[in-house]
Amino acid sequence: MKGRRKREIVAYCMFAGVMLFSSCASSVCAKMDGEKGEFFSPSAQRRLERSFWVNASLSDDTRKGYWGSNFPSASAPSPSQIKNAVRLLSDIYGANRLYLIYNHEYSIEKAESVYRLWKRFAPSTLDLVPTLPLLMYDRDQTPVFTRIGLIRLARFFRRKINPDELAIYDVYPNRNMKKWTEILSVFYPHGLIRVGLQPDEALRAPFARGVQDTWSGVCTGRANSDWARMPGGEETLRKWVISRNAKSDPISWDLITVAWDYHSTKDGSYPGYDNANWNMPLPKGRDDMAARLIFSLADSKSFAGFSSDLFVLEANSFAPTHDGATHSFYSALRSGTPYRGYYHAPLDEISIIYRSLAKGAFK
Repeated sequence: MKGRRKREIVAYCMFAGVMLFSSCASSVCAKMDGEKGEFFSPSAQRRLERSFWVNASLSDDTRKGYWGSNFPSASAPSPSQIKNAVRLLSDIYGANRLYLIYNHEYSIEKAESVYRLWKRFAPSTLDLVPTLPLLMYDRDQTPVFTRIGLIRLARFFRRKINPDELAIYDVYPNRNMKKWTEILSVFYPHGLIRVGLQPDEALRAPFARGVQDTWSGVCTGRANSDWARMPGGEETLRKWVISRNAKSDPISWDLITVAWDYHSTKDGSYPGYDNANWNMPLPKGRDDMAARLIFSLADSKSFAGFSSDLFVLEANSFAPTHDGATHSFYSALRSGTPYRGYYHAPLDEISIIYRSLAKGAFK
């Protein structure tokens, strides 16, 4: 089963990207600290990535530049809204890294101002990684930026935001982005990151590390017991982690908030559609199981940490059958209020994992 299927989201189409998991109780496969009997050492835990993917615009409508060019421009966030979001994401939700997405939903001039504000409010413990889609998800796979625009952005990001790392966001496998990555490699010769890497997709140059999208493997199974026995669930995740170990490329693994509609199939297998009005939260405890399985299997050379897609959380939260425009996830970020909407439980579970790792106390 693939990590990501084309997601036909009704409220405003988006994509999901996020993780998989499982629990390996075997002491043979569990990687334990020899003296403390814990998963990795406390110091190693504290160094792991704890990241989110989030639109720098914090806008409820970022279709322009993502699904095509003929959509309204997005609105830009205010300084106070960005300050609120930084506080929530780095404090309440435990992040030490944000992949800040810009898909040309507004002008480059406006984007530069927005990124400066994120940099201004981010604490020293929070890494900001500018993140760009290079090809749209329309029929023609239209380039998001012109060559001149991409060079301008790369220069700005390197000087003002992050001199070492830039991420490319794409949830389609093996799309031909060479024309554009060659430009970006001039500015980031050793620091390009592939966000949305698919489970069976190789991490190839010029990318130095990846964030793996494993949505289908996480969602399989209505109950955690179903996930442990069904094809496409725990055993699939296990195979994916072992496969990445063989390559030794640094990989961060997605934990997820938005699953699919479990009502339409008996045991929670993929229903054949992905609809924001019907998608349900990931079952309770699943993210914790995922994190523990990955800890038990991942090689220290290939394991970079965990990540989670808040882009898709906003798209599904925004649906009128769930939270709607006034109570969506991005609305909570903008206001500085912890999100308590339809998908809050798996997000809270991820934040507990992140905060435990930050303390070196994940057990």
